[in-house]
Amino acid sequence: MSNPNRLIRRCKAVLGAAALALAGVAAVPTAAHADAPHHYYIEIGGTGSAADAPNCTTTFGFANQHLNGGIPVPVCYVASGGPFVGSHNEMPAPFAPSFADSVNQGYRNTLDVLEKTYHADPTAQFTIVGYSQGAWIGDDVLQTIANNGTDVPRSQVNGMLYSDPMQPGTGFWHLLPQGVPLPLVAVSPGTGPVEFPGVPVQRFCIHSDGVCDATSLDSFGGLLQQHPRYWQDNNIMTQTIGNPGGDGIVWLPAA
Repeated sequence: MSNPNRLIRRCKAVLGAAALALAGVAAVPTAAHADAPHHYYIEIGGTGSAADAPNCTTTFGFANQHLNGGIPVPVCYVASGGPFVGSHNEMPAPFAPSFADSVNQGYRNTLDVLEKTYHADPTAQFTIVGYSQGAWIGDDVLQTIANNGTDVPRSQVNGMLYSDPMQPGTGFWHLLPQGVPLPLVAVSPGTGPVEFPGVPVQRFCIHSDGVCDATSLDSFGGLLQQHPRYWQDNNIMTQTIGNPGGDGIVWLPAA
């Protein structure tokens, strides 16, 4: 006849081994729990918003509180429009780099920041965000990405452009054909495309803001009244920057 104590000990050993085996299975991570890809916001500020690195721009201070876990990557550039506006919004600014020089620098720096961030984290998603002069730069950068002109796959990029002067049909640069010089400002880049192949891009424009809605005599007054609203707290950027990417123009009412 079996010893009852020995039987009990044997049952305990079997149950203990089973519990350890189950615990081992539970401890193995599964693909379902893998970290989600990072989401970087490549941010290009507006004229007069330059700041020292690493912040680079003051444009997105409020908006960066609404990235829903995204990571802001600001682009440093001079952000000036001499002789009218300097890097820190000083007016006039007779010795500041012109809009043309500022945009060219911003374009190069944005591509550099984007590609360095991509090579450091090649599975990430990227949103190109630009405001005003930064939207002009962002428009150019997104065209380059859409034309496969960078290492970054189009499928990992979307764009959000606030008050884009290259907005087709209504932006400031629709007033001058591409290649026509505007003295002390820049040679007109013309307007940007309606669509960026393979890249979702959404533009945001307040009615009568003369940067993106240069269509009437109200546009000059609207530039002064409406243009600063985008980046302000509890306003357009804070309400939209964390949204999924989209296409087309979002028109917003004048205040």
